Order: sequence, then structure tokens, then C-alpha cells
Amino acid sequence: MTEQPQPRSSVAAAETSARRGPRRLLGLLPPRRATAPVNKRDKPGNGTAEPPSDKAGRSEKTAPEAKTGTLEKKAGAPATAKDARPPGAPPDPWSVFAAIPEQPPGLLRRALRALSRSVVHEYALVVYAGCLLAVMMTWPTLRYPMHTLPQDLGDPTRQAWRVAWAGHAVIDDPARLWQSNAYYPQKDSFAFGDSLFGYAFAGMLGDGPSAAILRYNILFVLAHALLLIGAYALVRQLGARPTGAAVAAVAFAYAPWRLAQEGHLNIISAGAIPLALAMLARGHGYSLRYGFRPGRRRAAWAAAGWLMAIWQLTLGFSLGIPFAYALGLILITLVVAGLISNFRQSRREKRAAAVPGRRWSLRRGRRAALAGPSAKASTATATTVSGTDKTGPDTDKSGPEAGKATPETAKADTEAGKADEAMAEAAKSAVPAAPAGASVKAASKADGPEPEVLPVAAPLKPGVTGPETPPVTEPPAPGRPRSEVQVAASMEVGKATPPRPRTDVLESPPRRRWISLGRYLAGPRRPERKPVIGWLLTNINILGATIFLSVGILMAVPYIRLKDTGSRIEEITFFSPPLRSLLIGPAESRVWGAAHATPRASLGWAAEMSLLPGFALYALALAGLFLSVWRLRHRALLIIGLVVTVILTLGTNFFGGRWTYLPVFGHFPAAFDLRIPGRLMLWVTLLLAILAAGAVDDFVRRIEHWAAQRIPPWPGPWLRLATLIPLILVAVEGWNTTAHPQVAAQPPALRTVPGPMLVLPTADLTDQTVQLWTTSRFQQIANGGGGFNAAQQNELRAKAAGFPDATSIEYLESIGVRKVLLLRDQVAGTSWEDAVDLPVDALQIRREDLPDAVVFYLN
Repeated sequence: MTEQPQPRSSVAAAETSARRGPRRLLGLLPPRRATAPVNKRDKPGNGTAEPPSDKAGRSEKTAPEAKTGTLEKKAGAPATAKDARPPGAPPDPWSVFAAIPEQPPGLLRRALRALSRSVVHEYALVVYAGCLLAVMMTWPTLRYPMHTLPQDLGDPTRQAWRVAWAGHAVIDDPARLWQSNAYYPQKDSFAFGDSLFGYAFAGMLGDGPSAAILRYNILFVLAHALLLIGAYALVRQLGARPTGAAVAAVAFAYAPWRLAQEGHLNIISAGAIPLALAMLARGHGYSLRYGFRPGRRRAAWAAAGWLMAIWQLTLGFSLGIPFAYALGLILITLVVAGLISNFRQSRREKRAAAVPGRRWSLRRGRRAALAGPSAKASTATATTVSGTDKTGPDTDKSGPEAGKATPETAKADTEAGKADEAMAEAAKSAVPAAPAGASVKAASKADGPEPEVLPVAAPLKPGVTGPETPPVTEPPAPGRPRSEVQVAASMEVGKATPPRPRTDVLESPPRRRWISLGRYLAGPRRPERKPVIGWLLTNINILGATIFLSVGILMAVPYIRLKDTGSRIEEITFFSPPLRSLLIGPAESRVWGAAHATPRASLGWAAEMSLLPGFALYALALAGLFLSVWRLRHRALLIIGLVVTVILTLGTNFFGGRWTYLPVFGHFPAAFDLRIPGRLMLWVTLLLAILAAGAVDDFVRRIEHWAAQRIPPWPGPWLRLATLIPLILVAVEGWNTTAHPQVAAQPPALRTVPGPMLVLPTADLTDQTVQLWTTSRFQQIANGGGGFNAAQQNELRAKAAGFPDATSIEYLESIGVRKVLLLRDQVAGTSWEDAVDLPVDALQIRREDLPDAVVFYLN
């Protein structure tokens, strides 16, 4: 037993303190450190020495002094000679001014900070600018938002009724969504055109024609804002700077050809297409400039992109089916990219495995010499307990690749050697001495429960053939099993036998692995690298595509049930624009409307064939072919996509469309409204905008590089203004002269007379206004406008042209109409002008005169 040291006496402590005092004051000794608190378990007799104490050299403290000392300890300041207080003195009053640690912000403060950051975020500013620019570019839409509609009173009134009916059906009876109150008694009458069901949430607010008009105008302005926001987000995600993205967004949202489509809310509502593509690209971590970046993948953004795509599909098939083709092409591209990536990686692994002594390292994408360094590290751990010399650097070279290690592998070898040496030293002090001539091998989970004693050769001196000293033992590394390379090194040095297999553990039967499609596309499980598409994103894509197709099929059922007219090929041929239409502006353009009046007159249907995307956009896209931030292969792909979309836009004017438009879109029923190829100009404009953004970005980059060489090294105001010239040019070309006619007031009779009934006079244009007037009660009416049920509606108007007479009454009774409402203010100049005063007693019908109308009751 070792004798425990005793604490020194108070006299010795006082003498030592008196000797060191003057020297400490003169700076010859360092200042006295604060004594750490002594553990109560560290008492004499427990194997530890008690630290020196100077209690004996001090006078005993009184109770107040002890209390003061406790307070000072709580304050956290060490006791020094300066802080000493005389006996009985109160606590230091300056201690109340001690520094108070800063409190972390609370929940409310963090929420306010996050809100303030989101308010001034880049995309928040884009939303503000997009809404403000939409109000300006569509003015005077919001000047009289409850009385006027943009462009005309045809399609806008019918689409305002559609939004109102969708909201009414969702609240009142969702099962009757496709059985609307118009076109009585036709079935699935809500499928006569794009449904705009995605705007049903807006249709739930308010009722009546005034609310429907206000709702339509607000959605009309917001649709333009969403076009700009979506295009900006997409081009920004692809890698463009804010200036280039802004130019592309404005050019896409306010292209001149859109001015001819201002009366079609279903065509204007295309902003979700680029926005969904931007979300999907962000979720997959993809951009044109940087490719796939697995570290920036976000599954939530991919899910949001699919939800946005589904919402766009619910607005109608005119744009939804081409969008579905684009999404399918993107999915096929992702699958092919994933397969190619896995194939290339497998080839790299096979090539690396064929090289002896080397293994493929996937973490950083390079081959690292792992076998040689591991053998080095294992040889370096073969130290002896008796203090013999370690293996030198000249003796642990193994394999032909040992001298070819890179700096990274050399650093890894050094760290591995240090770690093994530290573990060996720790094992020396923890493991008792073993008999000479044996080496203890550490037992790992795969080696068995008992250690195995292996002979190890002692170091040799020059000229000696045998071991000079008896073999020594190698302590096991605690908690760290040996690798195969380390076992091989031990066998090479000590001629050891391989480890025994474990016999105390039963082998489990092989587990059957079920490989799903998502797991296959994601690639094999390799924790060292991330595949192009992870398993989570793969499953989200499969689920999103499945829901997208399911929603599309459910919405297509009522369209398929409609009777096909069989004239879709003739209509596609009629609406196919010629190539020169890509250079002709619409009549609603303030810049090109009057200038292109003559060439526009040569078009068969100018409203759907004036497809000019803007000459400024053409010029910027052409410049983007030569000067751009996009890579050459990306520009080539954009050109190929541009050519394909232009060919599809021409419809049957490109070799009859037999190998282009008709095989892709010609087999759909006429109710899907794919008869107008010119609406594919959306994709042409988007590709041109991406090319233009590359040119604008390169222009801005060159200006910044040139400005960095001047003093001061930043662009001046004129240079900054020069970067905005493309933005101004594309915005000016989108300046409109769209008319905003006033909608006629709703007759009071339509708020009181129930259906089913026929409202006279009836015509294609006036029937769409009548549909809007029924948004107060949604009573069933036989009226309805549009070209999707033209045959039945023309038959109805022809039969009712002589009302009131026996023929018209018999026909109306056969289709279930029991009332006829004749509007006094609307019959002037029509065939029903004399019907207001005609006697009807001989026809066995009854009439009721109202201030603004006449109601005929049929038996």
C-alpha cells in the first residue's frame, strides 16, 4: 500500500504564502488561480489526496461572513484581494450592476422577425411588382369592375357564369356539378367548354351578376400577375439573374399575341404552368447553369409543384393536355437520366474494382488508394507493451500503390495512424500483461466472444535472423473491430491464422427484398453518394403523376360522354395559322394593331391567328443564340424545342399535320377544345423568353465586368439604366387598347320567375349574357351560347323563331320547357317584336304581364 500524503500544516502554508507574496506582487509569479471546488468523494483514504487547505491559517468566519461569501460565489466572480470585505461589512453595492446575459428572443419576436424578412424577400417583391404591373397593363379593367368586362360580352360573360356555377355547385350539390342550369335539357352541359373548376373557391363568394362580374375582373388581373410571377420563378430557378428573369417574365406575360385572347380567361390563366415547372425544378435541385445538385433537393417543393400542376389541369383541357405532354416528357427525361447515372456509376465501380489495391470512393467522386493506407495504419498499431520501437515508415509500405498516394490519402493515413496509436496506448494501461510470445487479437462481433492469442514476431536487428527478444502481446483495441486489411497485415507479419467464425450466433435466413419501381429508379442504396433522383422524390413524382392522371381522367369522363360532332379535323384545319402569322400583331395592340391591319386582313380568323410574340423578344432571343449565360448544349436544346413547338403551332399547315399536330392532338374529341393550334404559342413564347433571359444576363455580366475596371468599381446610373432597356421594350409591346363594354343590367323578372324556361330573344351572343343573369337563382334555362352545342342550340332557335305558335309550343313542351320569358327591352328588331301584344287564348297558353317582361305559361 502506498502511503497517502498528508496535508501540510498551517504554519508551513503561512510561511509559503509569506515567501511568495512579494514575488507575486513584483510579477515574478503568475497570479493565483481560483481554487476549484473539491469533490466530497475525494477524501483521504479513497485513493486521492486532499488538496491543501488554508483554513487553519485563517480566523473562523462568522455567520454573516459566510453568508456574504455564499452570495459572492453565486455572483460567479473569484475571490481576490481587491474584493475582500472587512468583517461585518455589507455586500458590495456595485454587484447589482453586473452584466446580465442577453435573453433569447421569444416566440412573438421570432415570428415578427420572420414576417419582416418575408415581406422584403425577393419573391415577395416580385409578387408586389407583378400585381401592380398587372393593374397597369390591364387598365381600365378595375376602373368599373362591377359593370364592365374586357374585350366583349361573349365569352367573358359565359366564363363569369362558369366560375359562379362552379362555386354554387360545390356548396349546394357537388354531384350536380356537370349538370348546369343552362342548355336545358342537355346532359353534362357544364362540359361545353373549359370548366374553370379551379376557380370554384372564388365562385363561393357572393351571388348575382354584379358579384360575378367583379369576380371575373379580379381573376382576370390576377391571372396576368400569375403569368409574370410564374415565368420569373422558372427563369430564376434555371439560373438567370433578376434582370434577365424580369425581362423574360414581362415578355411572357404581356406578349402581343395574348391581347387577342383577353376574352378567354381559360387561355390567360396559364401562370401555373411555369410556376409548377419552377417548383418541380427547385424540388429536384436542377438548374440549367448548375445541373442537378442533390444537396439542394427539397421534396416539399416537388410536392407543391405537382399540386400546382393539378390545379392548372382543373382550369381546362385547352392548356392542360399540352401541359400533360410536357410533364410526361420531363418524367421520361428524369428516368433516363437516373438510369444513365446509375449505369455510369456501376461502370466506374467495376473499373475501380479491377485495379489491385484500390477501391472506389463515392463520397467525393474520386478514386482513393484505401488498401495501402489501411495496411499502413494497421501496421503502425503493432506496438509492444514492453516499449519496443514502433514500425518505421520504411517497413510499412505494402503494394505497388503505396508510393502513389495523394495528399488527401496521406493525411488520412496520418490521422488513422495517430488514432490507432492512441487506442493502443489506452489499451496498454487497461489490459494486464500477457505471457510472452503471444499476441491478443481484439474480439469483434464477427470474431467470437473470446480473444484469440496470436504470435507476433519481435523487431529484428541488422544481421539477426531470429527474434532477439521473446514475442510480446498486442493489446486489443477497445470497442473497435479489426478490418480485413488489418487482419491481413497481422497475418503477414506474425504468420497468424484467420479469425474463427462465430458459433454462438445462429445465422438468420436470407431476407427477401421487394424492389419497387421507386426504389429501382432511385438506384441501389449507397450511403456514400446521392443519386440524381432520391427515393423520396421518386415516390413523390410517382404519386403526383398518378393523382394528376386520376384528376384528368375524372374530369374527362363528362367530356367523353358528349356526342362528338365529327368535325374536329375540319375545325383544326380552319384554325391552323400560316407561318407569317408569327409576325402579325393583333388589333388590340397599341403598337402593332394599326400597322398590321393589312396583313391581318389576309388571315382566315385574325383573332386566333395574330401570333406575334414581340419583335423585341425575337431580337433578344436571337442574341441569346450567340451571347448567353446558358451553355451551348442548352441553347441547342432550346432551339430544338422552339422548332418543334412552332411546327405544332402551325397545325395542318406543316405537311398537312399528319406527322405533327394531328397524331398528338387530333384524336381528342371536339369537346376538349384542342381545335385551335395557335394556342400552343404559349410554349413558343416561353422558350423565346428563356433564350432572351440568357442574352440579357450576359449583357448585364459584361457591364458589371467593365464597370469593375473603372473608378469607382460599380456601374453608374446610366449603365444601370441601360440594363433596363430590354425590359422597357418588351413592356411597351404589350401595351393594349382592349375594349371594356358595359354589361346590361339584370332584368328583375330573372330574379323571380323559376324555371325551366326559355328567355327570348335568343341568339348566340345574347344567350351568354342570359347565363350571367341567372347567377342569382340558377334557375334552369334552355338558353346557352358557345360553339360546343351549336347544333342543338340552332335547332332550338329555329323552332322558337315563330313563338307564340303551335309549332314552337309543341317543340318546347317536348323538351320540358314550361315557361317562356319575353324581355320587352330586348325584342326590338327581332322576330319576337310583335309577340308582346299577340293574343294567346286560342293556343291554350296563359300570359302574365310584368313591368319589364311577359311570361307565357305553357300547359
